[in-house]
Amino acid sequence: MRKIQFALDADGFLRNFVAGALAVIREKTGKVFSSSDVTAFNFAGALGLTSEETRAVMTEISTRRGFVTALPPYAEARQGVRRLRELGDVFCVTTPWESPWGTNPWWRAESEAWLALHFGIDVVHHADDKSGYEADVFVDDRAEHVRAWLSKWPDRTGVLWRTPHNASESLPAGAHSIGSWDALYQLARETALGPVQQVLISTLEMS
Repeated sequence: MRKIQFALDADGFLRNFVAGALAVIREKTGKVFSSSDVTAFNFAGALGLTSEETRAVMTEISTRRGFVTALPPYAEARQGVRRLRELGDVFCVTTPWESPWGTNPWWRAESEAWLALHFGIDVVHHADDKSGYEADVFVDDRAEHVRAWLSKWPDRTGVLWRTPHNASESLPAGAHSIGSWDALYQLARETALGPVQQVLISTLEMS
């Protein structure tokens, strides 16, 4: 089995940005929502926030020191990353926070510290265009990122990580739609084995 490389998204996959956004919404508007209510990346629109509420929430996220630091990791994510490390090396490619309401000046440093603390990931790239980062397996919750990455690396494994906030997004051609760590590990293991070893293993199991 060969050693492979994983390029992983952070927010929406390892890090629960939605939980942090909902906490700010409650603080600024008094409105309470659950993660399942966030059915689009434009969470303010999906939740029906007014323009004034949206401005207050987005300004807070864009200027709050410690916002990223306080975000929780998703359940099973730590164990999931540990299992992927059995198969190879892991690094992150994450989109920096930029909005019309400001660019959080602490976001990048907090993001790197957060990933090191919770997952021991010390290689972190910040990019709007993630297609330039080579890996054997790429995982992201944005269909556009997976599509762009696969256009650059069509012979590699691209995964659209399914969540309530991207349920309406179409699966890019050639990508895998996955929403569980067990399924991701199995796909990664098949990638590490390669087609020849997979055939050999299947033959041995049948004999």
